[in-house]
Amino acid sequence: MMIYLSLILILYALAMTYTRLKNVSTLYLYMMIASWLVSFFSYLFYLSNFNVYFIAIREFYNFSPGSWNRLVLENFDSMLLIRLLNGSILLFCFSFLMFSVSFTLSRHKVRFYMYAVFILGFVVQFIFYDPYLNLGLQNFFHNKGYEYGKLYHSISNNLDRFFLLFKYVTMSLSFFILLHYLVQNYKVRFIRRYTIYHMMCLLPIAAIHWMMFSWAPDLLVKATFIPDHPNFLMPQIKNLALRLNIVPILSFIALGAMIFTFSRYKTLEQLDHNANEDIVKKMRTASLGVKAFTHSVKNHLLAIRSEAEFLREKLADDPEALYSLKLILNSCADSYEMIDNASDKLSTISLKLTVCRLHVPVEAALAKLTSAEQAVPIEVIRLSKNKVRMDQKHITEVCYNIMINAIEALRGRSNGQITIRIEDQDTWGCIAIADNGPGIAPEHKHDVFSPFFTTKSTSTNWGVGLSYCHKIVTAHDGKIELGDAEGNGTVFKIFLPLT
Repeated sequence: MMIYLSLILILYALAMTYTRLKNVSTLYLYMMIASWLVSFFSYLFYLSNFNVYFIAIREFYNFSPGSWNRLVLENFDSMLLIRLLNGSILLFCFSFLMFSVSFTLSRHKVRFYMYAVFILGFVVQFIFYDPYLNLGLQNFFHNKGYEYGKLYHSISNNLDRFFLLFKYVTMSLSFFILLHYLVQNYKVRFIRRYTIYHMMCLLPIAAIHWMMFSWAPDLLVKATFIPDHPNFLMPQIKNLALRLNIVPILSFIALGAMIFTFSRYKTLEQLDHNANEDIVKKMRTASLGVKAFTHSVKNHLLAIRSEAEFLREKLADDPEALYSLKLILNSCADSYEMIDNASDKLSTISLKLTVCRLHVPVEAALAKLTSAEQAVPIEVIRLSKNKVRMDQKHITEVCYNIMINAIEALRGRSNGQITIRIEDQDTWGCIAIADNGPGIAPEHKHDVFSPFFTTKSTSTNWGVGLSYCHKIVTAHDGKIELGDAEGNGTVFKIFLPLT
């Protein structure tokens, strides 16, 4: 049964992660799976040397007497199996820790010496548990006398306890790193979601591994008076039969939980990808439509403006006619500007990236507000001094569009308030623009970034502002999220990778 479960786990993990083979976290995941399999089969083959375990192993592994006898008669190299068992257990713990580190520090520049410390610790343990080295040291100290042999056993037992404690600390540290990362970035929805799913996948793996190998690695070889015939020790496992009866049930539960978690993770990831692709397709379609539309409308506006300018010359002595013609020309100019603005926001944009602090585009956007728009109280909380690589002009326009939307949402409210919070979230710079307005209806939240979608009745609004914001932020390898502000209102969070 466990063999089939292991094969299912391998195939499912490969199916879910084959597109990310170049990702460091994925490589550590494969190392975990490989080390799990090696330790599992090494343990099984090693136990085949001790027929005393047959009844319990038959219940757990579903072995027939014939299959078990065949394993026993194979006469596997116990020294090699001990080395593989201990080495794979250590590799599993190392991969587990490195997976947590690589996931949480994926955007940090990790120095090699940080990995070197962990690698050195596990290499030392692998050498310590090597059966040939153990036999050599035991023979060496026993040949020097009884007291030396007793001292060696005392030191080796203490080191064994220390390394076993080191294993538990390593596994606990792995979950602590993920938990700390989750708490630190809990307000960032996409980080929170990914971290929770990773923890849900790792927890059952760690639980099953602990139940089967809580005692490992271990010193399983002991020297005898006959140098070529060492004594191979059985694993010191308490209540083995009880554990073996529980593990199959937990294995099925864990595998089911992992498949559900993987599927849910991939579903949400696919939904995000499809949503982004849908917005991109809509913007491309809208861009083509706007080009055809603006070409036709501009020709009519040009004709209206030409006639208005002709009438202005003919009626130069009529003040009332001149006033009306002035309004017509101004309206034509405004229409031209609106059409060009919509066309520019939907067309292909090239970015000119420079390094600047996160608050710079926010202050530039505030400076663009008119005196009437500045009548709404705006509080700016600056908690970040880090820099991002951005196109300052376009990010300023993004902030300005969201501010204008917030100001319009607060129109007619006496207690309207906008709060702009600039802070760091792990390796991301975050600009959160929140208002205490009426908020956005749940049925509209999935459409806010679609072009030409708007809930405003104003004739000057085309509904392309948030589509433009989405395009600009994603072009910076960033993310933009819509959420509910505390109490009532709306908050847009712009995430840009820190330099």
